[in-house]
Amino acid sequence: MTAIQPLQYLYGEPAVTGLLRQQADDFIVEEQLNFSPSGAGEHILLYIEKTGQNTQYVAKQLAELTGLRARDISYAGLKDRHAVTRQWFCFKWPIKQELDWQSWQLEGCTILQMLRHYRKLRLGALKANCFNIRLRQVSDCTALLQRAEQLRCGVPNYYGEQRFGINGGNLALAEQLFNGQSITDRKLRGLALSAARSFLFNCQLSARIGAGRFNTVLDGDVLQLDGTGSVFRVPQADATLQQRLAEHDVHLTAALPGIGEPMVSGPAAEQEQAALAAYPLLLQGLQDYRLKAERRAMRLVPQQLQLQQDGNDIVISFALPAGCFATSVLRELLQYRDCGRKTTEME
Repeated sequence: MTAIQPLQYLYGEPAVTGLLRQQADDFIVEEQLNFSPSGAGEHILLYIEKTGQNTQYVAKQLAELTGLRARDISYAGLKDRHAVTRQWFCFKWPIKQELDWQSWQLEGCTILQMLRHYRKLRLGALKANCFNIRLRQVSDCTALLQRAEQLRCGVPNYYGEQRFGINGGNLALAEQLFNGQSITDRKLRGLALSAARSFLFNCQLSARIGAGRFNTVLDGDVLQLDGTGSVFRVPQADATLQQRLAEHDVHLTAALPGIGEPMVSGPAAEQEQAALAAYPLLLQGLQDYRLKAERRAMRLVPQQLQLQQDGNDIVISFALPAGCFATSVLRELLQYRDCGRKTTEME
């Protein structure tokens, strides 16, 4: 079984310690959609605050209340069970048909708002997730606040440990799948494939930091324009691109392996190939399952970053683009113990 190796820290391993998620409202997440609801149309949007419930369970409750199928309830993204989260759910409902949503009793949930919209809410339709996190029993608040200033320059955009399941179980599933074992459950198979790609991305990113090249444009790199998914090749690095990288106008990328010609070349390609060389089974398996090769930014810059001390606690807030992990920010700040779960599993 492929072992998940410790990942490199960008600013060195933090010495400060603290507690994360000692209670549910220590970790608050609020999603922002990438569109404004129209206020009219044949789809219902419900803005729901949930505590101690996962997204799919809430969707199942909504299906039972409406008489719809679970797959008819959509949402923009999964949110952690071990937190207070506010997110949108959607389903189709005739314009002239009444819906007594105010009387609904949803376990662990409060419906905050109802709006109509002209189309279905789709997975990934997020502008950002906003986090408000209380870190308790911080061993050295002064040192943490000083270290936090470095985060404004960006942190490694690692996939969080929850992507890999308990003790790396999702990655183990991927290896079983690629060794010929059938996984008929589509959701489970998707988790396995996602874990494999995420693991390979993290390996590249960690190796780049270890080589001291996290903030250096190499010949053959592929850069991503900030705030977009647009990428472009860099046949030859120059001072202008290096300055744009320093100003966060562009970000270095690493591969999400799959089928397709690699965009990267030259020294940058050599760096990636060296990081991936030890995992031929995963690389070949992703190609066999016809996943399309993509690129992902290696740097994550927290937006609206604020910190406030409250006794021995630190309250930190920031916003991240969809698909990025708050734990990737926190791991650069302190060594935390997550009290919200006995294992590393998240949904």
